[in-house]
Amino acid sequence: MSTVIHEQAESPLRLASVLVVFFQFFPENKNLTVDISLCVGYSRNTRAVFFNSQTIYGGNYERFTQNHVNLGGGGKIGSLAATLTEPGALAPDAVSYDTGSVCSASSDTGSANKRGFTLVELLVVIAIIGMLIALLLPAVQAAREAARRMQCANNMKQWALAAHNHHDTYGIIPAMKTKSRHTDSVLRFSPNYAMLPFIEQNALYEILAERENPWDNTDSNHAMARNVPALRCPSDSYGTSPAINGTGNNPNRQAVTNIVVCRGDSTNHMAIRQANDGYSPTRGMFYFEEERGLAFAQDGTSNTLLISETAVASRFASNEVRGGIARRAELDEDGWWHNPNPCINITKSGKTFTGDVSNYWRSARAWDGRAIFSSFNTILPPNAINCVDKDIENPVGFLTASSNHPGGVNTARVDGSVSFITDSIDTNGLPLVQNGGYLTGASPFGAWGALGTPQGGESRSL
Repeated sequence: MSTVIHEQAESPLRLASVLVVFFQFFPENKNLTVDISLCVGYSRNTRAVFFNSQTIYGGNYERFTQNHVNLGGGGKIGSLAATLTEPGALAPDAVSYDTGSVCSASSDTGSANKRGFTLVELLVVIAIIGMLIALLLPAVQAAREAARRMQCANNMKQWALAAHNHHDTYGIIPAMKTKSRHTDSVLRFSPNYAMLPFIEQNALYEILAERENPWDNTDSNHAMARNVPALRCPSDSYGTSPAINGTGNNPNRQAVTNIVVCRGDSTNHMAIRQANDGYSPTRGMFYFEEERGLAFAQDGTSNTLLISETAVASRFASNEVRGGIARRAELDEDGWWHNPNPCINITKSGKTFTGDVSNYWRSARAWDGRAIFSSFNTILPPNAINCVDKDIENPVGFLTASSNHPGGVNTARVDGSVSFITDSIDTNGLPLVQNGGYLTGASPFGAWGALGTPQGGESRSL
C-alpha cells in the first residue's frame, strides 16, 4: 500500500523539512520512502518533462539526483509532488492531481519557460572566440607575408635572369646611367629602364625610349607614372601608387620601384672614373657611364651582389626609417667620407626618426639613374636609416637596402641566385675610413662590404 501526498512549494527543501518533522513525531513510519520531484521544464518538441528529484529515507536526506526525465508527463512548472511508498515499492515517475498532471503542457507559458544562454555563458563564448582569433591572426599574417616575400624574391630572380639575357644580347649589363633614343637625351636613364624589354615590358620601353629625360611627366601616356609589378614588392607599404615629386598645381607623378642596383662600398655617388685611380669610386657591378660584363665579377658571380630591394617612403620629404632620407652635414667633414656615426646615432621612435630630412625619396623615380633613386651601397646594414650630407639629387652618404620583410632584405647575385640577407650581417663594426670615396682592395666593411665589391680580392659568402 502507498500513500500519495501533493504539495505546492517554491523549493524541495520546504516539503523535505515538513517530512522530517513528520518522521520525528511518527517514528513508526520510518521505513517509508519519500520521493520528492520538482518539475523544472517541459519540451514542446518531444513532450518530455524534466524533474529534479530527491529521496528521503526515514526523514534523513540521503541523495539528490538531477535531470530525471518523465516521458509524456506534465504539470505546472515549479510544482512539487511527494509520494510515500512502502519499503521496496517503486515511486511513480509522475504524480497526477485530480484535475490534471503535475507537469502539464497546457501550463507552458512559452518563451519564458525555454532554456537559453545566460549572460555569463555568452560572455565566456565571446571571450573564447576572441582568444582563438588572437591566436590565429598572427599565423594568418605570417603566412601572407611569406607569400609576399616569395613573390618579391621571384621578381628579383626575374630581374637577374633579364640581366643575363641583356648580357647575352649585348655582351654587357646595363650601365648605371644611359641615354634613350631621343636626339637630346640626357645621360640619366636607369638600369630598370634598360631592362624593360627583357621583363616583357616592350610597349612601355618604346614610349620611354622617345623621351628626352626620365623625370618629365607631361606626356599624354603618363608613362613616367606607370608602375611595373615586376619592379615592385607586394610587402611595400607604399602600395602601387606613383610617387608625387614636388607640390603645387601640377605635381610630378613618377613610377616607383623596389629594385635597386649595387654600387659597392663607396659613398661618393658622383665622382667620375679617374685615370690614375682605376675604377674608383664605384666598386659595385654598376657604374655611371661604363657598361660592365659578367667577367667584371672577379671575386666570383656567386659572391657578388647584383641588386637588392629598398622600401619607398609613403610621402614626400618623409622621416620614415624605411624609405625616408636623413640629412647630416657632418658626413664629409675633414675627409671622413665613411663616417657612419652621425647616421647610427640618429634617434628613432618606432617607424620614424627625428632630425633633418631630405626632400628626396628613395626609389621614387623608377627610370632615373641617379644613385639616390636607383642604387644602394654595402656599408650600413640592411634596414638602417638612409643618410646623406646635402639635400640634393647627387649627395654623398649611405643609401641602404631596406624592405618591409621582418629581419632583412631579398638580394640577387650576379649568378642569378636569390638570397635573404639579415639585418645582423657582419659589417666589421663599421670602421672609420678616411677618403673612403676612393677605396681600393678588400672592403673594410666585413661580409656585407665584400658582397658588394666584385674586385675586392676577397671571396666572402654567408
